[in-house]
Amino acid sequence: MKTIKFLLKAILLVIGAGVAAWTFMPWKQVGESALLLAGGQLKIFSSTVYSSVKSAPGGFVVEDLDARGLVGMVDVSFGTLTVTPDVLASLMNMAPTCQVAFTGSALGEIAVTPLKKIPGVTLGSGRVTVSFNRQGILLEGLRSDGDLSMNGSLLVSPSAAPPIRWANVTINVKSEPFEKEMSFLQELLPLEQDAPGRWFLRRTITGGTS
Repeated sequence: MKTIKFLLKAILLVIGAGVAAWTFMPWKQVGESALLLAGGQLKIFSSTVYSSVKSAPGGFVVEDLDARGLVGMVDVSFGTLTVTPDVLASLMNMAPTCQVAFTGSALGEIAVTPLKKIPGVTLGSGRVTVSFNRQGILLEGLRSDGDLSMNGSLLVSPSAAPPIRWANVTINVKSEPFEKEMSFLQELLPLEQDAPGRWFLRRTITGGTS
């Protein structure tokens, strides 16, 4: 009985220490380091700039983030990007995993060709679960509510061709100028149109989500 009580106390002590460490983590510095590391390791964007990084409960908030040159085609901006590391999911997936929520997001003008450009469109607010594995960056439960609203998941491998290795995303386009130009993106992405304003981004590769 004494041994059991000792083990329980030891477990509670470890849990308490872990909670305290997590609570008082210098999240601002963690966020700045994460952005620096991501900029050096991920080649999805040509560059990223932001106005500030602030601490948040269990994570950090990046303000006024501009990610430029997505696959050399488009800039993506976010009013706020809140990143919360998910320890339990990271242990279960055996891969770093975090929950990401965003507000005020938008796609800039898309350069389909040097002479053909598609107008920008808002993505609005949304969220996604992001995990990093050997095959790339897995985006699960992606949702946005702007003029370009999305719902689904995809796997992005920056160094692969094509970079989108697997995808199953429903896309609803509420912007008429953007909708008129969507067909041009079919030359670059595996897009299928289901109805006016409703598209699907689909790509299936065996073992793509493992």
